Amino acid sequence: MTGDALRQEREKQNLTIKDIEKGTSIRALYIESIEKGEFDKLPGEAYTKGFIRSYANFLKLDANALVKQYMQENNPEKLAAQEQVKADEEKARAAQQTVEREAPQPRQPAPQPRQPAPRRKQSYGSSFSTGADFEQRVNAAHRRQNMLLALVVVIVVGAGAFFLLSSDDQQAPAPQAPKTQQAAKPAPQEQAPAAAPEKKSEGVEVRAEFSNRCWTSVKADGKTIYEGTIEKGKSMEWKADDKMVITFGDAGAASVTVNGKDMGKVGKTGQVEEKTFTKDN
Repeated sequence: MTGDALRQEREKQNLTIKDIEKGTSIRALYIESIEKGEFDKLPGEAYTKGFIRSYANFLKLDANALVKQYMQENNPEKLAAQEQVKADEEKARAAQQTVEREAPQPRQPAPQPRQPAPRRKQSYGSSFSTGADFEQRVNAAHRRQNMLLALVVVIVVGAGAFFLLSSDDQQAPAPQAPKTQQAAKPAPQEQAPAAAPEKKSEGVEVRAEFSNRCWTSVKADGKTIYEGTIEKGKSMEWKADDKMVITFGDAGAASVTVNGKDMGKVGKTGQVEEKTFTKDN
């Protein structure tokens, strides 16, 4: 029996039920019920499996094996269905791997031999200019210099003539129109800033702080995302889109904050509490 195995190991380690209660935050009443096999006195199957797992971990036993033994003793049909689902998944995974291994692999093209680069033909033209060619280039350079110098002289002369003509052709300044006084415009009134729209929460964010060891189970949108015993002084955060259901094995050990709002302690010390939080409440 599952309870007998836990009780025998506890007695072997010279531990009392109070020691287990202190070490796991599971009430002594529930520990006694587990050891006696009176599982109908516990809150439910999910809590029972969580308590057995925490008890086994505290005694350094194989928690998975003890939970499986509990299911075989109390709910063999459900355990068989779970085992069948796992077996079907393993078969499907093995079949997929077999198909992937037997699938033909694409052939890689054979490497092509490198072709030698064509050699460039060297031209052996005339590398030196004749004397007549050199004289023509010198004369062309002199002509370009003379044309540039003549262009600069024309620009300078034109600029000087422009400034002389503009200095002689000065006109009297035009009379200024009388200034008309304009009525001072009233300063625009400052408008009060519009109130910022109230920010609505986009989900459920729960932060829990623990003053003592506490077994905890968290479901976000119907899916279990955490289950186990949280140590003293630790804090945890969870998120959900619409709804979060948290079960505390020791309600007096946990204080929660929901979407930034401090909700205080969950309940009294030693109580098992299940709390539901939504994004609106």
